[in-house]
Amino acid sequence: MSLNEIIKSMNPTLWVFAALLIGWVFVQAFLFVRLALNFNKKNKLASKEEISQAAKTGFISVVGPAISVIVVAISLISMVGSATTFMRCGVIGAPMWELMMAEYSAQSAGVAFGGEGFTEAIFVLCIFGMTFASAPYFINTILTLKPMDKAAVKSQESAAKGQAKESFIPTLGNAAMMGLMGYSIFDYFSTVPTICAFVSAMISSFVLGKVAAKHKALAQWTMAIAMIIGMAVGQIVTTIIA
Repeated sequence: MSLNEIIKSMNPTLWVFAALLIGWVFVQAFLFVRLALNFNKKNKLASKEEISQAAKTGFISVVGPAISVIVVAISLISMVGSATTFMRCGVIGAPMWELMMAEYSAQSAGVAFGGEGFTEAIFVLCIFGMTFASAPYFINTILTLKPMDKAAVKSQESAAKGQAKESFIPTLGNAAMMGLMGYSIFDYFSTVPTICAFVSAMISSFVLGKVAAKHKALAQWTMAIAMIIGMAVGQIVTTIIA
């Protein structure tokens, strides 16, 4: 059977599992939000205005990354089918990572992904490989979130009692963001289009930040707009040098 025939025959069954998994993602999101709000209500880490601002900023800031994921996911559909793409990208949101795991899984069975000798059984193996490759994310969440909760409470209590000048949580958050951005820069800063995309997004973010200082309504949109500009510049440069 060809890859397209395998996908067509398995898609109806996979959609059932995809729906269950994505449904659980929505349940988790609801539970996380409820726990976070209850935790904040108990420990007074942020005001209602700060929570509202964070929610608006977070909602808007996902626009840029969502578009990039959708663009790559469209190409992934032709490789693994719509159900598998929805099931995996709806959880992790990293199409290239998922495809790489699928290729590694097929190679472990001694065949190329979608190549000669590729069967339904190997396709199932690839899906398991893609799924288990996400395990470190969930294990990390289980191991680190509860200790971070306790550390945040202790730091907040120390700051309130005057034992510390301020909570270390904001500093930790900024350090984590810088580490993530640094890793992304070194990981993707290898081609001209990605360099142009990064520089244009950085300049756009700086300029928009200055403008947002005078026009508060724009503040929530700066990150999303900067990301979209960076993506557009990267695509334009890719087209020019291709």
